[in-house]
Amino acid sequence: MSINKDSQKAPNLRFKGFTDDWEQRKLGEVSDVRDGTHASPKYVNQGHPMVTSKNLTSSGLDMTDVSFLTDEDFNEINKRSKVSIGDILFGMIGTIGNPVIVDRADFAIKNVALIKEKSYNPIMNRWLLQYLKSPSFNRFIQKENAGGTQKFIALGLIRDMILKVPGLEEQQKIGTFLRQIDNTITLHQRKLDQLNQLKEALLQQMFPGKGETVPKLRFAGFEGDWEERKLGDTLVELKSGLSRMLSNNDIGLPVIRANNIKNGMLNLEADIKYWYSDDPQGANTENYLVEKEDILINFINSDTKMGTAAIVREAISRNTIYTTNILKAQTNSDFNSYFWFTLTQTLQYKNSIKMITKPAVNQSSFTTVDFKKLIFVFPKLSEQSKIGKLFKELDNYIVLQSQKVNKLKLMKELLLQNMFI
Repeated sequence: MSINKDSQKAPNLRFKGFTDDWEQRKLGEVSDVRDGTHASPKYVNQGHPMVTSKNLTSSGLDMTDVSFLTDEDFNEINKRSKVSIGDILFGMIGTIGNPVIVDRADFAIKNVALIKEKSYNPIMNRWLLQYLKSPSFNRFIQKENAGGTQKFIALGLIRDMILKVPGLEEQQKIGTFLRQIDNTITLHQRKLDQLNQLKEALLQQMFPGKGETVPKLRFAGFEGDWEERKLGDTLVELKSGLSRMLSNNDIGLPVIRANNIKNGMLNLEADIKYWYSDDPQGANTENYLVEKEDILINFINSDTKMGTAAIVREAISRNTIYTTNILKAQTNSDFNSYFWFTLTQTLQYKNSIKMITKPAVNQSSFTTVDFKKLIFVFPKLSEQSKIGKLFKELDNYIVLQSQKVNKLKLMKELLLQNMFI
């Protein structure tokens, strides 16, 4: 590829050998642009699927939640907007965008735009699909959608959309290249989903359910009932963090907040706030330092975040503290910290948190007293250690796979920014 800085006539990034200026076109003149039905058909329990904007996702058509039409309504809608394999669909109402190329044609559409290639093929849908994912198209959407309470873009505006288009050979190169990247992202995302599904299955099988004292799946050599313990008896410390008006500027100490805890992982690379090493209000910040194997738990937050936790997997490179909405837990010597942390991801734990959570208008919460009273069953330390090690290794795989997916998505975003005008 070579760089072309004339962004008005060609994109910044092109395949070698292409030098012609891109031509300005109106979409409706070079593609067949339609929309779905405007009617409200009567839905039935079985029949032909009806696809709306909610069924369009970044990974393609999602047909898990559709309504169904009779033969009569399906045939009537298809007089206006029959879908064929290779057509493009994207949302016009609610969620605008999420373009997909159709790989099946057994459904009708509503509230989505339908784009078909014209017979003389001035624009290939393979290229156009990528354009509709690019920042260029997003800028058009933001400009034309006035920002009302109901997001909507009219069919006429889509037809009148002006875009700059390369020749067919360059379209094919771009479309094929970016489709290969999409396929790679899909494969890695599928592997990540499978790892998360495996973890969920192991959580259900390797931790006893409510009223049970042994798990369904166990390492060889371990037997006997797990024993009940109050959470308070498993910890040497359970303490909330420092309450301060934090700064966006690096004034001394990074501060871990709820935003840094997601899906059981601690993210200290984005959305970090800071506080002074020497607290102006007299607190000893050393009392709030976070160390390896500390478990951080949200206990004042929205209902969805209540009780969610992360473990400090490795020593942090610089002194870091945590905010008042988070509890820091440290296990005593009879309990494995990673096993304890993994327990916080089980259904039984989540249900127990719901029982002690006190709802509020702004933020829900639970008390440390109630939290310490929660009772779970624990095996002996040797079995805890085996289970903790298994889940730590699995989490490592999940983190690595997630990083691969994120890097590929970032690369795709950069390519979309630079390969289109």
